[in-house]
Amino acid sequence: MKFTCERSVLLKEISIAQEIISSKNAISILSNVLLEAENDTLTIKATDLKVNFETKVPVMVLEAGSTTVFCDKFLGILSSIPEGELDFEQTENKIVIKPSYKKIKFQLKSIASDKFPEFSVSSDVLSFEFPVKEFKEMVNQTVFAVSDDETRYFMNGVFFEKQGDFLVMVATDGRRLAFIQKNVGSSIPDFTGVIIPPKVLNIVTRRAGDQGLVNLGVTDKSIFIRFGSYQLSSVLIEGQFPNYRRVIPESQSFFFNVNRFEMLEALKRVSLFRASS
Repeated sequence: MKFTCERSVLLKEISIAQEIISSKNAISILSNVLLEAENDTLTIKATDLKVNFETKVPVMVLEAGSTTVFCDKFLGILSSIPEGELDFEQTENKIVIKPSYKKIKFQLKSIASDKFPEFSVSSDVLSFEFPVKEFKEMVNQTVFAVSDDETRYFMNGVFFEKQGDFLVMVATDGRRLAFIQKNVGSSIPDFTGVIIPPKVLNIVTRRAGDQGLVNLGVTDKSIFIRFGSYQLSSVLIEGQFPNYRRVIPESQSFFFNVNRFEMLEALKRVSLFRASS
């Protein structure tokens, strides 16, 4: 395998791949990122066996091939090299990385790509498109309330469903509940409510822009997400999400409007005297 690529392009994608990889991996190959060069395209894959990631970037391929390298070390190398074109060459069990016009060279141990687990980030299930900006808004207004109590695993994610004409996201840790819904009419097909792990949702909010659409496909076991050149899939959390509608009053007698900035400033002041516990 031999290819040339802009450092900035590859650095961005490997940074995302590193977000996928778990620091608790018991299997060494899961700490690696897969690189596959063919037809002037570099395919990059990463997985922790629950969340899968794939993207493609344009490169100049001189010799097709594939390999895997330790993602954290690879990211560190890319971060330390000056901006510009980089040459990559796979030789036996290592990959050589060097800037095209600088006297710098790194050698990084590689593991054969056939050791990397196979996974799918696409599915033939019915999918739908939704404005990515609105999807990110829904995630940002709910994911903070996800519980980290592993004994209540069914609350360790964001509940996502379609109720009538509304797309709904809900999260709760048992003390607080965050709820948001968007009117989508009949433009989105009905699907059974699912519990999505926050890891995959946080990647979307951090990495997706505010323009365009996100493509979502839901099965009873997985969710598939596509935006831009990125494809993600994640195993869903099993279990029965609490009946959140029971704790939301159907009618409310009292309402008030408040200036958001002034309210936040007031909360900051009074929070100075809250109990440390």
